[in-house]
Amino acid sequence: MKTLKAEIVATGSEFLWDGVTETNSVYLADRLIELGFEPTHKGVVGDDERMIAEAIRPAAARASVVLITGGLGPTEDDLTKKVVSQITGRRLILQEKLLERLRKRFAERQMEMPAQNARQALMPARSTVIPNPVGSAPGFILHWENSHLICLPGVPHEMRSMFEATVRPFLEQRFPSRRWNELHQFRTYGLMESVVNERLADLMIGHRQVRIGMTAKAAGVDVRILGTGRSKEEVALLLKDLLQKVEERLADVLYAKGPEEMEAVVGRLLKEHRRKLAVAESCTGGLIGHRLTNVPGSSDYLDRVEVCYSNRAKVEVLGVLPELIEANGAVSAPVVGAMAQGVRRRAGTDFGLAVTGIAGPGGATPEKPVGSVFFGLDDGREARTTFARFSGDRAAIKLRASQHALDLLRRALLDRAT
Repeated sequence: MKTLKAEIVATGSEFLWDGVTETNSVYLADRLIELGFEPTHKGVVGDDERMIAEAIRPAAARASVVLITGGLGPTEDDLTKKVVSQITGRRLILQEKLLERLRKRFAERQMEMPAQNARQALMPARSTVIPNPVGSAPGFILHWENSHLICLPGVPHEMRSMFEATVRPFLEQRFPSRRWNELHQFRTYGLMESVVNERLADLMIGHRQVRIGMTAKAAGVDVRILGTGRSKEEVALLLKDLLQKVEERLADVLYAKGPEEMEAVVGRLLKEHRRKLAVAESCTGGLIGHRLTNVPGSSDYLDRVEVCYSNRAKVEVLGVLPELIEANGAVSAPVVGAMAQGVRRRAGTDFGLAVTGIAGPGGATPEKPVGSVFFGLDDGREARTTFARFSGDRAAIKLRASQHALDLLRRALLDRAT
């Protein structure tokens, strides 16, 4: 079966100058794999006509599908349509229906449409419009030579909505003889990438139709397995034993099979076991609470999050004894245990989770270097404490500490269930 190649071009100087992270290509690559395509290249290019053209031309020569994001807005640096028009020889034509829709959108918001927004109603000749149900910038699909150029806005939620509503059905219909791809993800926490690799090394050899890749992040190591075949049944048979072996070898550090984040896993377990949680944070500054409340329905199990950064707050809000802090320091096992116990008692919850540490770059001592973090978990029977030391800058240490704290709670919930 012929491999259908796809490439992704993300436009926008903000990704090169302003430190903005480009995420659209990650989403699109995963969706293309689901649809049986092989993403072979993705790139980011600034708002420059020549550079955009130099990115699109070779991509179209190599791939059956080229997905281009960004540059469809009304401003001077929105260049995608202009460049596509130039390289394909398709002049831009004003679409009256699109213009009317734009005017209506502004009128519904009791705003007068700026004249420059009319540019968004210009489309290359003989292209198919991709409606934008959640924004003002429509996209388009244009068949040129042997490739389909699919242009979408750069705003992530608009791009995703348009891909699912229009682009996915188009690709399914246009390429009915695609191969079958099946992507599996195993999310782990607690082992270095090299150790995960050692556990799986022999499984990564000798499979022509299977690829195994690993990604190390501050929150753990993700293992992704891609199986390819002529049918769903063929791929399922191909992967069956392999997936079982991977799961068995990673069982002690595996927290999710699929894209689920740690906070969602913890939330689901709290809900399943009908347990309530209260959190006390020092060095993480509310990051644990932020992650937990990013999960819809978290009010069912999260009672409160107390950010007690100062010693005074630990005493007044959580009831930690001043002499305990004076004797051991705020960053210590006795204090974090008292924090966990204090927040649980005051909230009347099943669990109290606490963290205190040194995120840096200052505040360290020879005994407690930057990255030293203590964790406390009180379940009403005892306040257990643990210690970990993390590397990285301040943001990385905070993220790793929040992940470690949530993993401690996850393991406690699983232990209670057995």
